[in-house]
Amino acid sequence: MGAAKGKYRGRGLLVLLLCLGGCVHQDVVAVRRLTAARYVPTRYVQIYRKAPEGRYEKIAVLEAGGTPETPRTQLWEAMVEKARELGAEAIIVEDRSQPIGNPLVMNPGGGMYTVNPGMQMIPRFRATAIRFSPGAR
Repeated sequence: MGAAKGKYRGRGLLVLLLCLGGCVHQDVVAVRRLTAARYVPTRYVQIYRKAPEGRYEKIAVLEAGGTPETPRTQLWEAMVEKARELGAEAIIVEDRSQPIGNPLVMNPGGGMYTVNPGMQMIPRFRATAIRFSPGAR
């Protein structure tokens, strides 16, 4: 009887871990490495909205997304942390967020289309993790 009890206790722990794992936020960062090189994690990562001047090496593409309630800053912080782990010195972020529903509505007063004021967005970001070439900064 004791062996059977231990067997079920192990299953209960497995079920508990699976349930807790399901509670992880959806802002998981997907990584696609662009080089076989491995780097020591960096301490700081700069954020750029467009490509910086100077020479750099692209080391990975990062993608993060969440639910409409997910703060953008949370997704950016997750990408910065992942870039830091990869040894990146900066990321170049592209906003790929998508609207839920129709972004335009008919304005009954003027008959023209206007931006839907209550429109929600699904936050999605793509970032290129980079390392600057020596002397590029």
